[in-house]
Amino acid sequence: MSGICAVWSKEDRRQAGELLARMSGGLTLDMPERQDSRVLDSAGIGVSVQFATQQFYATDRLVLACDADLYNLDALSGLVAERRNPADGGTAALLAALYERFGTDFVAKLEGGFSVVLWDVRERRLVAAIDGFGIKRLVYYQEAGALLVASRIDALLQTGKVDREVNPRAVANVLNFSTSLGPETIFTQVQRLLPGTLLICKGGETSIHQYWDMRYEASAKSEERLARELEDVVEKAVAAQCKDGDPKKRGAFLSGGTDSSTVVGMMSRVETGPAKSFSIGFEDQQFNELGYAEITASKFKSEHHTYLVSADDCFRALPRMIRVFDEPFGNSSAIPTYFCARLAAEQGVTTLLAGDGGDEMFGGNEWYRTEQIFELYQRVPRLLRRGLIEPALSAIKLDAGYWGKLRRYVNRSNIPNPQRVLSYNFLCTHAPAEVFENDFANSLGAYSVADMPTRYYRQAPASDHLNRLLYIDVKMTLGDSDLPKVTYMSELAGVQVRFPFLDRSVAEFAGSIPARLKVKGLEKRYLFKRAFRNLLPPEVIRKKKHGFGIPVASWLKSDARLRELSRDLLLSNRSFERGYFRRSFIEELFRQHEADDSSYYGDTLWVFLALEMWHRQFVDQGQRVAI
Repeated sequence: MSGICAVWSKEDRRQAGELLARMSGGLTLDMPERQDSRVLDSAGIGVSVQFATQQFYATDRLVLACDADLYNLDALSGLVAERRNPADGGTAALLAALYERFGTDFVAKLEGGFSVVLWDVRERRLVAAIDGFGIKRLVYYQEAGALLVASRIDALLQTGKVDREVNPRAVANVLNFSTSLGPETIFTQVQRLLPGTLLICKGGETSIHQYWDMRYEASAKSEERLARELEDVVEKAVAAQCKDGDPKKRGAFLSGGTDSSTVVGMMSRVETGPAKSFSIGFEDQQFNELGYAEITASKFKSEHHTYLVSADDCFRALPRMIRVFDEPFGNSSAIPTYFCARLAAEQGVTTLLAGDGGDEMFGGNEWYRTEQIFELYQRVPRLLRRGLIEPALSAIKLDAGYWGKLRRYVNRSNIPNPQRVLSYNFLCTHAPAEVFENDFANSLGAYSVADMPTRYYRQAPASDHLNRLLYIDVKMTLGDSDLPKVTYMSELAGVQVRFPFLDRSVAEFAGSIPARLKVKGLEKRYLFKRAFRNLLPPEVIRKKKHGFGIPVASWLKSDARLRELSRDLLLSNRSFERGYFRRSFIEELFRQHEADDSSYYGDTLWVFLALEMWHRQFVDQGQRVAI
């Protein structure tokens, strides 16, 4: 792992240099990396280099570090051609020239995943920014006399300034969403820069500005024209992300789903040779989609590679994965993501294209269809619903079978949004008093699982209910969970990732698609499937969504080492001494997991396990740990 960092100190140049050196060292986890840094006056900028996208540039006026994988370098170079010395190569030098011409507005012109920090000597201004979706991350800590910014929380911790006090709200969010939600982090004193924002610090005063966001304004174009244009914009995005580098070192994740299959299909059009595709499977056929992946690979004649992940693989890789995430991360699909990227690295691939974002752009998640059912019921005249249907269902004293299911649907339909879409979350189905110790529950204050989703639902630049739900998923499912999952696991394997569906042109086009064409009736991704029906195999178009799942629930029963690990950690005195969870609740989870054939209790235990393992690495040891 690697990244960038910045420091501003009110005290003096010497303190800034010391803090910068500690942060730079904290960016490197398990291998020596080339590091560059410079301190000018009261501020310093640094970089730890693992990939070519991580660069450093310095003059007497400006110091800049970036982790920037940009797709529009040619266009950007044209904007500042007269200002640049041809001898000044590299993305960092280009970004410096853009800043000198456009000021902080330059970040809005960058397309791709990026993080950047710079110190302007003349203006005595420190600037930090990340891309519009949060492919790259920055976290920061501020006190009266200092500001610290870095790619990793670990780098901030190494300064000795940041207290390791755990944020109770973040713990609750991990249980609900498998990850913490920005702008908060797992540590009370550390904040995360949100996607599409930049931070400006001048004279010790810090401000945050939004420079780009998703917008939803329905186009009046015909369905047929939108479908044609969608195919074209996706093909151009894939072509843009395949135009540089060695094609032999480029490949794609292939889960067998619609999104990854579309990416591989488009690569087959724009690449000069066969695309390389990579899939993960399991011996448990319930979690195995290799058949669909092979159908796609066969159609597009990709050079296809597969790997079966075992419980032993999971056990061996888990400590390293926990460490790399920086914060507790309970999404178990990180496991196959890592092994898929590792498989690609073993084949000489250094860049992978991923299909993430397709569901959130085009209406592919299952709960969008469920919401359509709820909304259909809400369109029934209120008098008929409240005066006839609901009293009749209440009179039927059956909890099981068809009538019980119908009554539960009706009851959930009457919950206002966005609370309705959150009603399946952990702390909605389990009362906090049942889960938490009293003191910890009190420390949550007025916390609600609906806090951040409600904020996003209300501030969404959209008038349609479905687009508001999509906006929540762009911010939380993508920004807080899926993108760090894919990015961190791939970089752990030595591979970088690009996301064609998050190309700005694709995202802005998706915002123009009317909501009724994203989910039409009960058909998800309606326009997307129409646009690519001639590209994709019919089996892929018709299949139900699964994605990179993993049988951790069964492994926690069947694999002796994972079973022992989970019990040793979660039932230990050390775990309960944290004062978070009631012993009776954790013990009951294990009992239910043993007795129940579903994956629910095992998947829940996995989140608790990831949380406890994170604590042991980041909080208990309180120092750097070799991984």
